[in-house]
Amino acid sequence: MEVWNRVTMLRCLWIISLKMDSLWVKWVHTVYLKHESVWTAKIPSTATWIFKDIMARREDMNQIGNCWNNMQSRGKFSMKLIYDQLSKDADTVDWSHIIQHNAARPRAVICLWLVFHSRLATKSRLKRLGLLQEDQCSLCTEHEEDIDHLLVDCSVTKHVWKEVLDWIEVKHQPGQWQEEKKWIVQNTKGKGFHPHMLKIAIAETVYGIWMYRNKRIFDSGANEEANRIVPKIIDSIVYRGWLKAKYRKRIGLLMM
Repeated sequence: MEVWNRVTMLRCLWIISLKMDSLWVKWVHTVYLKHESVWTAKIPSTATWIFKDIMARREDMNQIGNCWNNMQSRGKFSMKLIYDQLSKDADTVDWSHIIQHNAARPRAVICLWLVFHSRLATKSRLKRLGLLQEDQCSLCTEHEEDIDHLLVDCSVTKHVWKEVLDWIEVKHQPGQWQEEKKWIVQNTKGKGFHPHMLKIAIAETVYGIWMYRNKRIFDSGANEEANRIVPKIIDSIVYRGWLKAKYRKRIGLLMM
């Protein structure tokens, strides 16, 4: 996200440097730059924070100078080209392919992204932040509700994972979440049917567990839906997997 923000600021810098026909650009050159070159002009102390940020991106020229010159010769700004150049030195994670190329519902992918960053608002996390007094698991009420317990250690969620993985014909017994992350990363590489379906299943299962947990807290009648967790998750996996036409036949076989 930080790299992408730099790219968008560089695009604004590009627009200003070329003095494009825009009222905003004319205003910037008249009020802030005083008709000086965008590369040598000093940033006024009275400038807005966003203009200061745009001008600060001049520091990126050492890293993208060649790309910038090539774009100028073509007369077209390429956000992809600049992003690729800037992201070469950016910190990377081994699970990025699970988030970027996942056909699950966007809300489920975002939930999984929060889990990978250990930012899911479990009771344990909220207690550490001073927002809750107790951290008992909302599903089994037997242990502290942290990510490890909620997702894989809880007696309720163990049952959910077993049924979902069995349905997509993956023989695996989940362990601790940190170990599971390594297993997920390894088994979701590639572009075949099983990596495709497993990525969807992981995201939708995590999201399904999280939503059921929330209903147990905020909806007193949610206990009646305990037997509906897995069918709902499988319905979502089928719907999202069905969007890829070449896998429909194999998904149909899973449904038989």
